Amino acid sequence: MSNIKKQIFKHGVFSYYTNDEYIGKSLSEYGEWSETEVVLLKKLVKDNENIIEIGSNIGTHTIPLAKHVLNGGLVYAIEPQSQNYKLLLENIKDNKLKNVKILKLAISSKQGEAYMNIFNENMINNYGDSKIFENNFQNSESVTVKTLDQLFYVDNKKKKPIKLIKCDAQGQELNIILGSRKIIDTYKPFLYLENDELNTSKTLIEKLKGMGYIMFWHLPPLYNPNNFLKNRKNIFPKIISCNMLCIHQSTEIKLSEDWKKFKIKNSDDHPFKK
Repeated sequence: MSNIKKQIFKHGVFSYYTNDEYIGKSLSEYGEWSETEVVLLKKLVKDNENIIEIGSNIGTHTIPLAKHVLNGGLVYAIEPQSQNYKLLLENIKDNKLKNVKILKLAISSKQGEAYMNIFNENMINNYGDSKIFENNFQNSESVTVKTLDQLFYVDNKKKKPIKLIKCDAQGQELNIILGSRKIIDTYKPFLYLENDELNTSKTLIEKLKGMGYIMFWHLPPLYNPNNFLKNRKNIFPKIISCNMLCIHQSTEIKLSEDWKKFKIKNSDDHPFKK
């Protein structure tokens, strides 16, 4: 019996793993995944601008972002893990989106080959917790690794300006930024980066500061009380995502007063530090 189910939710048709303890569970219970992030990102990007999404998983954010930029914008959806990639392809197709370019690659600071974990589809898993490793191991798959600069600056003959880079890559964010200097320096896009790794957070923050970015913590809870399925039960109590909204100092933008208290002033600080 397959653990893949297809349903219509807030942002369209989604096939998902019913034994996925986070994204799949959130879709089945709430009809959405981390909706607070979607709302924020849509405010940053106009309907004709281009987005790079690293770690698209099955497309729960890819699809609403692609629908938001349907007036000439593109979403480059990057997902290396084969099980997630399979459902990402299916979900983009089922939602009839022509402005999504899907790339099955891992992104890091240098090109090469690496390995990723394959999930046992008969067990409960966190399908979002797919990481790249240098060495082969049991229940792994080989993946091609490239840098964003190689993909979008060196090899891209039809260079399109990038307004937003969204990155959820299980601790690879620092390496991804190191391999993206040219494209970031050229377009100075908004960066929305997961930063829940204490051992790399300080270096990541200092690197971005040196590139001219001002950073703010964004800590959305997984549970949205105004969710699509009107489910009042919080199955993710006290669980938040730990992300950074990074805005280049040359970008003109008005932020609400609420953002000031989340401005990152000290690279040693982190929300997860006790």
